[in-house]
Amino acid sequence: MPSHSHSHKRAGDIDRSWIDPKREKVLHRFLLAILLPLTFLGIFTIATSWPSSNLSIDNSIFGYVDDSEFYTVEVQTIKKFDCIANGATQDASGNFTTAPCANISAKLLNGPNAEQIVTFDVQPTIVDFGIHSGDKISVASFPTDSGTQYIFNDFERTNGIFVLFGVFLIVLVLTAGLGGLRALVGLSLTFGLLIVYLIPALIQGQQVVYVVGGVVLSITAFVLYLVHGFSLKTGAAIVGTLTGSVIAIIGALWSTGALRLTGITGDEDLILSSIASQVKLSNLLIASMVIAGFGALNDVTVTQSSAVWELASSSEKQNWRQLFVGGMRIGRDHIASSIYTIAFAYVGAALVTLMLIVASSPPLARLINDEVVAQELALIMVGSIALALSTPITTACAAWFAVKIAKQEQ
Repeated sequence: MPSHSHSHKRAGDIDRSWIDPKREKVLHRFLLAILLPLTFLGIFTIATSWPSSNLSIDNSIFGYVDDSEFYTVEVQTIKKFDCIANGATQDASGNFTTAPCANISAKLLNGPNAEQIVTFDVQPTIVDFGIHSGDKISVASFPTDSGTQYIFNDFERTNGIFVLFGVFLIVLVLTAGLGGLRALVGLSLTFGLLIVYLIPALIQGQQVVYVVGGVVLSITAFVLYLVHGFSLKTGAAIVGTLTGSVIAIIGALWSTGALRLTGITGDEDLILSSIASQVKLSNLLIASMVIAGFGALNDVTVTQSSAVWELASSSEKQNWRQLFVGGMRIGRDHIASSIYTIAFAYVGAALVTLMLIVASSPPLARLINDEVVAQELALIMVGSIALALSTPITTACAAWFAVKIAKQEQ
């Protein structure tokens, strides 16, 4: 690699003095000739498997019917009374234990009957958590023979979410500038696709590899180019991310089959199975392994590609092997820290369930064998394997690109 001068640059400036623009353009075109067909394949997959608008879900299990509507109300008065709570036990006399429920009087804040006072009961869990006069909560209404009945739906959090999003947006712009906004756009597009396509497709029982593969292929190149810039450096990260996602899919398929993971680990899984019988819960587990690891893969591959570019920029006459070894010295630390991130993210998401299992004090062999624990271990290990293998792949690809586009010695 040729020698090059190092002028004083502002932080964030990219040194391109070592790059031959013509070589870079030719190699990037070659890469795009591969990435574009893969992206279009993903789009074609999504288009041909787009779920129908009728998901055939029975909402009655939630206490709602087709005529249900949702309103925001403001709590006026609270009258507590003893009731038999869910999960109540019997004492020696055969009486069920009671807990405080509450009858709520509240004012409708929206809808055709705004300002009207309605009443409904809330369960002990809501009373124990705390409900006060002036609180704004969400209720669901449904028609009955004697008139409209209202039931507690949830606390009203919309305004708080908007405030939190505003703070998040301000911090993002101040710290990351336009790059932060591009990341937000990419995140919105990704989550939008998950909501309008992936989840409905899985609810309808479509083949998991097909739908997850379609999402990964269609968004990876677009989102990474959008967020990190249209460059060969980003292209190397895309190659690593796609390869890591394929590894994650293979690992997820193998682990769910070999470990006999049903995907049923709690009441929510049973509820989903009852309202959408066509859903295969093990497929949801496979999808969660791939999607959950996707963000970590992006992080690692982009960092590795950037590390190799910096090494190529700051050092003279390095060959592929030297760039790869130097990049992997950084990559090993990144792998270790990212595995911690994955592990604690999964454990945090299932903390309550894991606490209940550990509290029962089973033998270690039985603890590991429990599906909830086995599922979390599989998620951590599959994600970590994909992340660990994508690191040298990305590093090797970025190093090869860097060597190919470097200016030749005169």
